[in-house]
Amino acid sequence: AIVHFRQEHPETAHIPIIHAATPDYCGSLQEGYAAAVEAIVSSLPEGGAAVPDQVNLLPGAHLTPADVEELKELVESFGLTVLTIPDISNAMDGHIDEVVSPLSTGGIPVEDIRKAGRSVATLYVGDSLARAALKLKEKFGIPAYGFTSLTGLAETDLLMESLSAISGRPVPDKHRRWRSRLMDAMVDSHYQFGNKKVALALESDNLKTLTRFLAGMGCEIQAALSATRTRGLDSLPCGNVFVGDLEDLEEAAKGDDLLVANSNGRQAANKLKIGAHLRAGLPVFDRLGAHQKMWVGYRGTLNLVFETANLFQANAREAQKLAHN
Repeated sequence: AIVHFRQEHPETAHIPIIHAATPDYCGSLQEGYAAAVEAIVSSLPEGGAAVPDQVNLLPGAHLTPADVEELKELVESFGLTVLTIPDISNAMDGHIDEVVSPLSTGGIPVEDIRKAGRSVATLYVGDSLARAALKLKEKFGIPAYGFTSLTGLAETDLLMESLSAISGRPVPDKHRRWRSRLMDAMVDSHYQFGNKKVALALESDNLKTLTRFLAGMGCEIQAALSATRTRGLDSLPCGNVFVGDLEDLEEAAKGDDLLVANSNGRQAANKLKIGAHLRAGLPVFDRLGAHQKMWVGYRGTLNLVFETANLFQANAREAQKLAHN
């Protein structure tokens, strides 16, 4: 099809066309996204002398535009230049331009993607993007730093250590301050999380992230449902990890205090009388501002701690509510 298009439209010869196989009968949104990113980094980046202090960032499909923007700012705070592939932080963030465009504006220019082969490191967030990072490593020798999750104290500590090692700079004081605030938030909120029963239904990268976060906060993970079978699911701190759809989740989620799922999980939450439903993943169509939620890094984890704790608080019995701490 691409060959025929090129023959019929020679005027587009200067425009790159990237082929990515993303059939809807195989995998899920996450797999299609990962295949597209892998195709991009396999096709466009060019080699050459390494650009000091330039790094690639491959954000997972589960990250919001606000998440991606926060990660870019974290990387830049170490004096590094970041090439984000793809960059949804300024394309899908919800903005109004001075000139009307039929397509969303923003993103990363093709010229910048070509420079990715000259970076000194590749950071990828989400195990699904490991293959894309490996392509850059095999072709250009760029070291890859993989992060299953960047939500949580230990997870963000690892990012800070990695950025410090890559840049040769110490962790900026402002990040240490946010780390301190996160620790205080976790202490203040631990009563709300302790022994709460939780069920999750998410894409696997997001499932790993939020399952480990909630388990680390003291919740009992009753069921973790993934859209597809991927590596690492069997090691999750949950007695019932399985692949399926929301209908499969209903039996396993009975009696739970919290459901973590996209907006399509609201029927299951209502049916099972689970009052606390934390919207996560895609789609979220019954709440405003999902694209501006930020749950990565110290600051984002603090946001998630308070949002989840307040959900528990709002749905607790009167005797369980905390009037004072």
